[in-house]
Amino acid sequence: MSTPTSYDTTSKSALDWWKGEIRSGLRYRSIFGKDKDWRAYKTMYRGFWAGETVPVNIVYALGRSIIPQVYFRNPRVYIGAKKPGFTPHAMIVERIANHLIKETGLKYELKSNILDSYLCGVGPGILGYDSEYGFNPSFTVDSKLQDSGLTSFNKEGEKIEYTDNVKPGLPWYLRCNPEDFIVPWGTHKIENARWFAFRKMRPLQDIKESPIYSNTSNLTAPFHNKLDRNDDGEMAPRAKYGEKDSDCDWCEIWEIHDKRTRRVYALTLDHDKFLRDDIDYLQIEDLPVRVLGFNEDPDYFWWTSDVRLIQVQQLELNDIRTMAKKHRRVGLLKMIVDKNMDKDELAKLLDGNPKAVARIDIGTQGDIRKTVALLQSHVPPDLTIAAREVREDVRETIGFSRNQMGSFEESSGRRTAHEAEIVRAASLIRIDERRDIMADHLESIMRGYNHIIFDNWSDTRIVDIVGPDGARYWVKFTGEEIKGDFAYTINPEEQTPQSQQTRSMEAEKFMQIGATIPGMDMAYIMKQWARQFDWVDPALLFPQQEGAGRSPEKALSFGDFQAKMGQGQSQYPDLGGGA
Repeated sequence: MSTPTSYDTTSKSALDWWKGEIRSGLRYRSIFGKDKDWRAYKTMYRGFWAGETVPVNIVYALGRSIIPQVYFRNPRVYIGAKKPGFTPHAMIVERIANHLIKETGLKYELKSNILDSYLCGVGPGILGYDSEYGFNPSFTVDSKLQDSGLTSFNKEGEKIEYTDNVKPGLPWYLRCNPEDFIVPWGTHKIENARWFAFRKMRPLQDIKESPIYSNTSNLTAPFHNKLDRNDDGEMAPRAKYGEKDSDCDWCEIWEIHDKRTRRVYALTLDHDKFLRDDIDYLQIEDLPVRVLGFNEDPDYFWWTSDVRLIQVQQLELNDIRTMAKKHRRVGLLKMIVDKNMDKDELAKLLDGNPKAVARIDIGTQGDIRKTVALLQSHVPPDLTIAAREVREDVRETIGFSRNQMGSFEESSGRRTAHEAEIVRAASLIRIDERRDIMADHLESIMRGYNHIIFDNWSDTRIVDIVGPDGARYWVKFTGEEIKGDFAYTINPEEQTPQSQQTRSMEAEKFMQIGATIPGMDMAYIMKQWARQFDWVDPALLFPQQEGAGRSPEKALSFGDFQAKMGQGQSQYPDLGGGA
């Protein structure tokens, strides 16, 4: 079917074309992404195994080892100005960015992205603002919800969106299940995709009450709330289950973001009209989507998952352990005894008493070996060797050593410190590559966050900033005032677990060094150090300072802060752009 020349969404040809594109995207994912296998991978990760299989769940073990070594426990981005005069802008933008990382729960969404990449090859996530299902600034703005539309409420003011990470007036990033995500057929990377679409299941009542949707009067809910699919990748209709209508109130909505028209569409595959046709306010410089992946495919968007690469080894290791279990059962001690042997004497042989003595009468021509014979097999040692080889195949494929999985490396002899360091450095190459990819992914999300707030924060906001004199100032600004082009830095260095004791020691060393540097704000450092003690209130350690900008009630305008920064830069020419 050819692309419609007109994007009039009242046109049935446009609707049919988009439905065809969605089905084509599903086929692309099914053929090259092998999405039908994803459920098997997730089943292994969850620990469900058939029959009497004895599992050694390396799928779960590797997944839980990769995530803590790749994601950032305390993600932080450093932002600097690319042009002279934009250092004040960069300071505020950096302060906001690091606040939003925590406020929007970004850390946990990134962990989910890593797990999706591990299981399915790609980990997509959607960028948004204010409303989960479609921000539109043309809707009435509530003065109590700063820079916030009312698209997440119905006419009665009831909440019809339920994700806590989506907050009024803030950008957000949410993990999207790869099974709900599609791109056009033939797409290689998300950067060159014309459009992307993702599936959302919403209660029919919420859809009809949402102000962002239209043409919902004849909309029906054909899907069961136990979300399931048929062989074509589509949701199974309720008739398949024979359930009551009251249990079948879910609607499958496909939301499409199109780069060509810069519009966002919403439709269902079983409805004859578009549910939504709006300007895509989130499509500022690129599509509002980010995709994480570690095993790039040279030709296709649907990259190879780690689990697909080790699935055969997982099943092989399970088979080896299951065979060992059967051999152990066969290897239990068994006896052949003469049928005329006294039962009481036989009971002594089966007793756990190590000094049991059984007496038998073999006569003059008897042979005691014919009266009692012991039978016992053994577990073949080759099974242990085979299991070890399978594990080594897995580590070679993934690039993980035993040490990185939390156990000691096996060794046949002593190693020098130099040899051990060479092995360690080689094993970290691939995990460092993943950290670097993760850092780029986080940077891309933060760029998206900043573009969204530049365009949508029209009302005045306040943030606290450490000024050039080392003092803390409160500054008023709008999104347009702090808009600029910035350089982003995220350090993906290796991270090791920290305890309260190690953090305290590091803080004390830092304070000792800071005390020797002129102009260092030791009061701020003391406040941060005091946070680790539950019996100290850091806010009461020092009296509130007076003056312009020294409290939220006396916040500086952004212009005044720029002027103060100009004075500070003349005194401190090497002043950077971070808070």
